[in-house]
Amino acid sequence: MAETNAIKQVLKSLNLKLHNIPADGNCLYLAVNHQLQITGRSTQSVNDLRKSTAEYLMKNKDDFMPFMCNELDESEIVSEEQFESYCKDVATTKLWGGQLELRALSNILMCPIKVIQASGPPTLQGESFKGPELVLTYHRHLYRLGEHYNSTMPLTGEEDI
Repeated sequence: MAETNAIKQVLKSLNLKLHNIPADGNCLYLAVNHQLQITGRSTQSVNDLRKSTAEYLMKNKDDFMPFMCNELDESEIVSEEQFESYCKDVATTKLWGGQLELRALSNILMCPIKVIQASGPPTLQGESFKGPELVLTYHRHLYRLGEHYNSTMPLTGEEDI
């Protein structure tokens, strides 16, 4: 609850409020899609966003593989086979997304994506792209399962955020 309150305070300073996204494994993609909708961009299905992300990761594997650790030995990066398997899971399962997927989505959609969190500065992917930022929130401890992404909406008055 303290984490959510801290995020809400940051959002309030930006004239934004939290928009809850279901915690179903697709939260990152649902939050991005919601942001596309409210910023007047073309929306895509979660499946299409996942497939596009997986394809982008594969086409740009040299940019992404060095940032992925081998599950068996975290001091080593993933093998090419493990990376391909990961990309397949991104496309076909409810595998959680994170920074790598946000970077890929920013490049695919050609728009900046800002992520607000309870502590530390926001992260920004695609800062060179023009147009309104997609603004998501990252919750490290929102649900028992752990990490979660929500979306945001503009404040429209004296409403409770």
